[in-house]
Amino acid sequence: MTDTNAGPQYSTTVARAAMLLQLLAENPDGLGITVLTRHLNTQRAPLYRILEALIRARLVRRDDQKRYRLGIGTIQLARAYSVQFPAGLEQLLAELANDVGVTSTLVSAEGDVLTTVLSVTPSTNAEHVFTPPGFRHPDGPLATRIALQASAPPAEDDSDAIVEARRQGYAIARGSVAPVRYAVAAVVPNSALSGAALVVALVSVVDFDAESAAERLIHTAQLIGMSLGTAGSGGGGAVGDFRRSDY
Repeated sequence: MTDTNAGPQYSTTVARAAMLLQLLAENPDGLGITVLTRHLNTQRAPLYRILEALIRARLVRRDDQKRYRLGIGTIQLARAYSVQFPAGLEQLLAELANDVGVTSTLVSAEGDVLTTVLSVTPSTNAEHVFTPPGFRHPDGPLATRIALQASAPPAEDDSDAIVEARRQGYAIARGSVAPVRYAVAAVVPNSALSGAALVVALVSVVDFDAESAAERLIHTAQLIGMSLGTAGSGGGGAVGDFRRSDY
């Protein structure tokens, strides 16, 4: 069955399977068939057929309480996705987090949807922000979103925050979406060429000297961009190949 509305046609069965996987990702304790049918606005019979196909592909499993959860096959998909990123990326983000003392995060942007690729907290006992891989960020003027908008050509309706971020090369947000979230973010150069732009962000539950941290942040974003470019041209792309001591 395909959608007959204006625009490109697509399989509603495949779309429903994708929405099902997203629901299970957002509910790691699993969901029963009644909840799934309500969320997906469908009947049990077609939903059971989708579930059976996903179970055979090991993308979904059913537990002893008859709840459906993500299956082990999703790990293979996640691993295949992560291969496109340079070796040593986690170490590079860890160095940034420890240098500044707040969480460092790599975020992927497809359209206006922002998703965490990797998040590393500093090795201290203080309270830190952590968003797991796959976390979908909320709407609103996040530092990551402002940085992305600032990387686009100027527009008449650009906000003051976007204009300032374009001038500085990084964006700062202090409690603009959540009252206890402070962040500075910079776009990874040329990352959008692969189809999804990447943004590096420093995020904290308390206010911090984001302006002072920006130079270190931009340096990290540049290293990631350089390694992505080399990986795409078959040169290996290890982050360590591009480290510089003078940032």
